[in-house]
Amino acid sequence: MQAIILAGGSGTRLRPLTYTTPKPMLPIGGRPAVVRIAEDLDKAGFSEVFITTNYLAEVIEERLQEYSLSIPIRCIREDKPLGTAGCVKNALEFLGDEFLVIQGDAVADVDYAALLEFHRARNADVTITAIRVQDPRDFGIIDAEDDGRIRRFQEKPLMEDAFSDLANAGFYVLRKSVFEDVPAGKPFDFSRELFPLLMEQGRRFFAFELSGYWVDIGRPQSYLEGNAHALKGCAEVADDIEVPADAVLVPPFIIGAGTQLGAGCVIGPGTVIGRGCRIGARSQISGSVLFDDISTGESSVLNDCVVATRSHIGARASVGALAMIGDGCDIGVDAEVAPYSRVGPITPVSSGTIVEGVVSPRMDRLSSLQRAVVHAPAAANFDQDQRFLYGLLAEFGELSMTETVRISGLDPEVVNTNLDFLEANGYVLTTLDRPRRYALTREIPTSPRRILFVDDSPDARAIYALALTMHGFSVQTAESGQAALELAQSESFDVVVTDISMPGMNGFVTIEKLRATSLARSTPILIFTALANDETRQRARDLRVDGVLQKPVLPQELISRLNEILRAQ
Repeated sequence: MQAIILAGGSGTRLRPLTYTTPKPMLPIGGRPAVVRIAEDLDKAGFSEVFITTNYLAEVIEERLQEYSLSIPIRCIREDKPLGTAGCVKNALEFLGDEFLVIQGDAVADVDYAALLEFHRARNADVTITAIRVQDPRDFGIIDAEDDGRIRRFQEKPLMEDAFSDLANAGFYVLRKSVFEDVPAGKPFDFSRELFPLLMEQGRRFFAFELSGYWVDIGRPQSYLEGNAHALKGCAEVADDIEVPADAVLVPPFIIGAGTQLGAGCVIGPGTVIGRGCRIGARSQISGSVLFDDISTGESSVLNDCVVATRSHIGARASVGALAMIGDGCDIGVDAEVAPYSRVGPITPVSSGTIVEGVVSPRMDRLSSLQRAVVHAPAAANFDQDQRFLYGLLAEFGELSMTETVRISGLDPEVVNTNLDFLEANGYVLTTLDRPRRYALTREIPTSPRRILFVDDSPDARAIYALALTMHGFSVQTAESGQAALELAQSESFDVVVTDISMPGMNGFVTIEKLRATSLARSTPILIFTALANDETRQRARDLRVDGVLQKPVLPQELISRLNEILRAQ
């Protein structure tokens, strides 16, 4: 028996986590959701698994290679989103006459043997798993007879209109023949299009009611609930972890390999900590999910929240219930991330700041956030300990050896060795007095290089801002030349990138006015235009423009040119 897992969605309700990690790859109990599904299918005797991908497809394909799964797995990438039924049609040539379809964002206890037996005993064309729910508004609702035969569907009804509490749980057993009328290469949805069509055709449609646990992890609360379910009965600490004598671990919890626990920390209940994390002394973490390679400062407090890979939570900082911290964020000392807030990805939050709502490179002004990003270009090739110590120095400004050991919770020899490395390679300076104190060298940037991106298109601003922030830049956007001028009169930027063709004040007039301001007089400027002719290039040279890009400009091309300019500074 084959199974196909649908993993092409973008997971917008779980942003900022899903800006960098596709929803099916989000960890559940320390392992990606789609990996857990594949492992369950293997145990149930399935012979082969296909995974349909679209959004961040390469991330899914690459990360699956990290896991030694005994069941054969093949990814089938969609060139464009094809919908739930359309993506299965796209993979139909690889599938047998009967197969299982699974939504890749579900955490569920499914008795696959009983499901298949139910399907075959009724000679069904389609069998849909179903679950009883209290609130039907977010689900497709099923009306079924006593033997499971489905009479009708209702998609996401209002409470007062719902005719049932039996919801579609997203696991389907189907015959290949039901896809005959699904158009190839076009978006097509199971619930809205294929299932109603099959009902009209009189196909044999049945509902198999699940008796165990089920949750769709598409919202912050349900994502945490899915992890809590995976944690039941767990009290797992990786073999290479040394637990301090005064640390308190309250089950259930999972703590991944390579993680270091600081003295007096309190972990649990209901906490998942990924691999390679650094938990500061006296930190308190409960009901939360921490991805890999995360560091927390001393006395930080994390309750019922999610923190994504490579982020740092500063000393005495707090993160509240259902808050989500995206990939590569740096939450400063004494900062407070309020419940339900969302930060990131790759976003610094200044010391003492209270964050309420959304702070994102796409949605907010990073100029108000003065925190140093630990994962700046200077630290890109550091190992975990070096990056952690570099971040502490960015955070505290200046520390002695004793202070660094106390705050980091690392072994004194480890601290000494890595500070010597940072000093020998020019990243750290030391004082001549005793005890020696360490600080970052001024020449090394510890915050993102600041880019001003000017374009009248909202879509262009959003797309390029996201691409640039994902590569470690801090991006301000302006919708017009006048808006760019107002920003440049009060803030400095490392590079200005502007479209030439804009209504009102065009790009060249904008550049002339920028060159007249004190802050942007010598700032490198890149322009992009659909008419990169000799006249345009000469005008650009007259205005000391550093580069002319021909439209359309791919984000990677822009990033490459920006890096060239910044390296030359």
